[in-house]
Amino acid sequence: MASRKPAAVATTKELKPSKAKPVKSDVQISEKSSEELVIENFAALSQLVESLSETLDMLVQKAESMAIHIIATEEMLAEIVADNGLNLARVNARIRAKIASGSDNINDASRAIDVAAAIASPLPRR
Repeated sequence: MASRKPAAVATTKELKPSKAKPVKSDVQISEKSSEELVIENFAALSQLVESLSETLDMLVQKAESMAIHIIATEEMLAEIVADNGLNLARVNARIRAKIASGSDNINDASRAIDVAAAIASPLPRR
């Protein structure tokens, strides 16, 4: 085996501190009262709540738009089915296969099958 050499020992010349200027920090330590800190925190929270409110409004608008498109598509499909008929057993099989392949058989297809049956139903809707 190879023997290890002792580590080099620093000389006193090497240990002298450098004459570089200390780095100034951009962070200013301010002595604020607890009331000032509370006011700042409330202001920050208020801005955050306002931002969350705007985001929520946007998401609601998107959900409403999706719902409108879904309703329109359902009604169009219902008219097509009423005029042309539909093999609901094949539709159900396709729904089961699609959900099984997309979710590794984790999700249940019954809700989608119920929606398809409601669209295909000859009964008046709404």
